[in-house]
Amino acid sequence: MKFWIALEGREAEVEVTAEGERVWLAFEGRRLLADFRRLPDGEVYSLIMDGKQHVVRVVTAGGSLEVTVGGTMIPVDVRHPLEKLMQSAHGATGATAGETVQSPMPGLVVGIKVHAGETVAAGQAVAVIEAMKMQNELTARHGGIVTEVLVKAGDSVSTNQALLRMKAATT
Repeated sequence: MKFWIALEGREAEVEVTAEGERVWLAFEGRRLLADFRRLPDGEVYSLIMDGKQHVVRVVTAGGSLEVTVGGTMIPVDVRHPLEKLMQSAHGATGATAGETVQSPMPGLVVGIKVHAGETVAAGQAVAVIEAMKMQNELTARHGGIVTEVLVKAGDSVSTNQALLRMKAATT
């Protein structure tokens, strides 16, 4: 089955072939194998790609998906290729939704490394969460301008709680 996917400002046609708990993804001339298992809560998956395990939460939000990986929520728009063609014919444009950094686990906010109005680069550390006596540094997935800081050092947070929001930086 083919889909048109918009992710982090990039768009691509992706062909998906499922074989049990294995999925083949074909896009941009590449073919990628992924093993996945749905965990008991129904929204969380264990995903193994290129020998690396990822915990991924997928939630339906309106007409798109919110995919959380490593504490960062990524809006993903999935459409049939025909819908993309029709959208192009009508001159519709897509806007970058920005980024929300979320806590990947319950814990204690040890530090927030950015403030509202600050420009953040992709991969830059933005927060530190302590869980089970380990400190986890959370980074911006694709960066932008911080619009809201929702927590402060010393706050307790739950899994997937939003820590800060960013909008895309305009160039």
